[in-house]
Amino acid sequence: MVCLAAAFATAVGLSAPEPFSRSAAEFVRDEIHVGINIGNTLDVPSGNETEWGNPKITRDLIRAYRARGFDTVRVPVTWSRRFDHDAPGHPIEPAFLARVKEVVGWCLAEGLVTIVNTHHESGGDGPPFGWLAIDGEHEGEAGEMLRDLWTQIATALGGAGEKLIFEAFNEPRKVRKWAGPDGSQKGKDDWTGRREYFDTVNRWAEIFVQAVRSTGGNNVKRYLMVPTYAAGFQEATCAGWRDPEPGSGRVIADIHCYEPGDFCIWGDRKKHDPAHAQQRFALFFPLFDKYFTDKGVPLVLGEVNAQRRWMDALHYVPNDAERMKWARHYAETARRHGFPIIVWENGGDWDMGLIDRRTAEWTKPELADTFLAAWHGRLDDATFGKWLAAVEERNQPPKPGAAGDVVLRWAVGGPDNYSGVWGQTMGYGNVNGNGAALKFFTCAPDGSLHIDTHGAGGNMIHQQFWADRGLEARRSWAAWKSGNPKTSAKGRSLHFSLTAKNGTSVLVKGYFRVPGLGDVKFGADNNQPGCFLATPERPVVEVDIPLPDGEINLDGKGIGAELQFIPGHWGRNLPIDADLSAVEIR
Repeated sequence: MVCLAAAFATAVGLSAPEPFSRSAAEFVRDEIHVGINIGNTLDVPSGNETEWGNPKITRDLIRAYRARGFDTVRVPVTWSRRFDHDAPGHPIEPAFLARVKEVVGWCLAEGLVTIVNTHHESGGDGPPFGWLAIDGEHEGEAGEMLRDLWTQIATALGGAGEKLIFEAFNEPRKVRKWAGPDGSQKGKDDWTGRREYFDTVNRWAEIFVQAVRSTGGNNVKRYLMVPTYAAGFQEATCAGWRDPEPGSGRVIADIHCYEPGDFCIWGDRKKHDPAHAQQRFALFFPLFDKYFTDKGVPLVLGEVNAQRRWMDALHYVPNDAERMKWARHYAETARRHGFPIIVWENGGDWDMGLIDRRTAEWTKPELADTFLAAWHGRLDDATFGKWLAAVEERNQPPKPGAAGDVVLRWAVGGPDNYSGVWGQTMGYGNVNGNGAALKFFTCAPDGSLHIDTHGAGGNMIHQQFWADRGLEARRSWAAWKSGNPKTSAKGRSLHFSLTAKNGTSVLVKGYFRVPGLGDVKFGADNNQPGCFLATPERPVVEVDIPLPDGEINLDGKGIGAELQFIPGHWGRNLPIDADLSAVEIR
């Protein structure tokens, strides 16, 4: 495609603009349209890229972004635990800086506009790790750290061309524990700000620009991005933003606009209401025109998306179709105003996730395509209707079998996706590993669960599958039922099959936590083989667990489990390779 484009340009006498020859507004117009954030990875506050459940960023992931049609990647990076807060110059750990450079290099090599920032450095409880602190006493110290960090980052990455953009910070704001200049804000976040806070952020932005420019080379001309206070979209924060390099035509403004808020991020609205959304858009988008576009400052909406919610308390059906309707409305509105959007994406299929970071397979392909096609003005009603129908069909609850009226599916997600299998893992023998042991579990679309130690021998894997609705984004069980959520347990049982594979033996025991009944235990005692043991000679075992009398209540409650998988006999250090089917209440 690049070669064809180059050939066409040559044939008609066109040529690509010289690097950095365009103004920031021209660059944004030509190059930045729909982007994506690599969230919850390099921005993890501890500096541990995988701590929030995502694997390390791979080149395949970046290629998947480009292949889908995104033209921009924002790489949020939290530096606070990766530089020395006390040493002169505040040196960044070389290995961490090299890792950021590697990821940035992959993005640029794929032809993507790439934005690097300082992310979770402000707000919260302030110093030492919330060092970019508006707290009435650390502005100067924070400015020195900001200068030193950006001097190092710009020096390390400064050889890159015009498609690398530096973003000063993420959502700079007041420290929660500071009461503010008038004593009225103790213990409170402030996302809308006041004049004193805007002035502090503006001074930091000037320090950022000066630090980058001082490193010379391409950084003298590089396009730089600066958010409003807290990246806020209210009129006060827009009016309070000040260009840190007036007249240069090199600065891009950034706002994070999750609107309507009660649908996108903080409320409980599950369905897209076009009238409500339009009212909100009509309130804010003209402000963006007034304070940025009309003044010649290009604006990028650097974080947009809507959280996944469940459509009702009983059926764990995600509101993906509603999110798609919202995404179309939002993207088409942003396009009309000329504002690029950068979709927040945090991996998997929960919260705002769109892609399985381990496999680079899209978990929400239609939602991603809606953002892209709608912004580019190529989404017609017929195509969109087909996408909606496909999503709604895929998200229907599985139909219970003839023998049971309740089906329990292991995990939520697609093949090789353990983002829903989340709880506490304890390995014994050679399969120790806590969070790493989650790699032993994968789930399939039919609701079955696969346990595989990949040849490693162990004495036992002990796994808790949480079903608390407060952890719905990482729920390991989804209970599906039609009709009344309450059903009698009298004379009924939990039923599933256990299958041992590839010559292994496995015993399963533990309990199911059933709302209304409590813990229903099953399996052999004292870790000895019992009736729920699958072997090469008898690889499939049907497990039937009688339920006590009482009433099962699945109204808004999941079903949890705590299971032990033992390789035949305790203490033999043997591998496990087995399947657990979806569970029916019969």
